[in-house]
Amino acid sequence: MIGRMAMMAALVGLALPAAAGARPLDDLLQGFDDACDYSDALAGLLQSSYAFARKEGAIAIPAGYEAVFGPPSVRPQDEYLHIVLPVTGGTWRGVPVKEIEVYITALASGFSYHAVIFPADALEAAEAAFRERGLAAQEKLAKQDEAGFGWDTGFVVTDGVPRYQCDLST
Repeated sequence: MIGRMAMMAALVGLALPAAAGARPLDDLLQGFDDACDYSDALAGLLQSSYAFARKEGAIAIPAGYEAVFGPPSVRPQDEYLHIVLPVTGGTWRGVPVKEIEVYITALASGFSYHAVIFPADALEAAEAAFRERGLAAQEKLAKQDEAGFGWDTGFVVTDGVPRYQCDLST
């Protein structure tokens, strides 16, 4: 009996670091919450998702993040293509990330919307980490929007789902 309990405790102990050791996406997402200043790795990932959605290429997962992303999906939604890059075991600023969401048009255009989606049960943590950052980023982005496109960024909750979004459509 004591042997089984020791074995169970050891197994639970081995499992905990894996759950607690989620892969930080902070380097990949660096700048995303600072007026949509994308890292080169994120920009490459997003550009490859456009090619993938338009059946013109493959997803290029940045080196070191291969185990974090699940298989992408694409589905038409109205006049857009909705791309989902599922995230397993990834965090951003300590908040679990569920997926990266992308909306584009089927043909190349100036429309691009990107969001980091958090699980609904991480709402409080996401809000604490991103609400103020989002307000500051929106103010900064508005100053950069010289053409008046109405670019948008920040932390929002849509249908109970917390997200940090960047809409740089032209």
